[in-house]
Amino acid sequence: MSKSKTVAIFFVFLIAFSLADLPSAAAKDVTIYGYISCSACGAKGVAPGHAECMQKCLAKGAKVVVVLDGDQRLLNIENPDSVTTYAAHRVALFGYMNADSFHVISVRIL
Repeated sequence: MSKSKTVAIFFVFLIAFSLADLPSAAAKDVTIYGYISCSACGAKGVAPGHAECMQKCLAKGAKVVVVLDGDQRLLNIENPDSVTTYAAHRVALFGYMNADSFHVISVRIL
């Protein structure tokens, strides 16, 4: 095999492996901090007694959100089953942004 063919094959493999990593490179894992609440109550749900209220709101169609520390912004949780047992708790969520919501990989109560 000629040297130019070897170099060409090397670059084809290099490009193929680089493209295979694009989806994972786009979604960076991060840790965010805040309180688990519901979309109906939002920042008002940042209270110890909110767990019961949150369950009622979820039964009526509200979404699970995290109220971010600092600016109190609401962020939808893509996989709400991963955090519903942490209602009204301050948590550290490890995961990644996916469009306009956060995908939770792990939860730690703070």
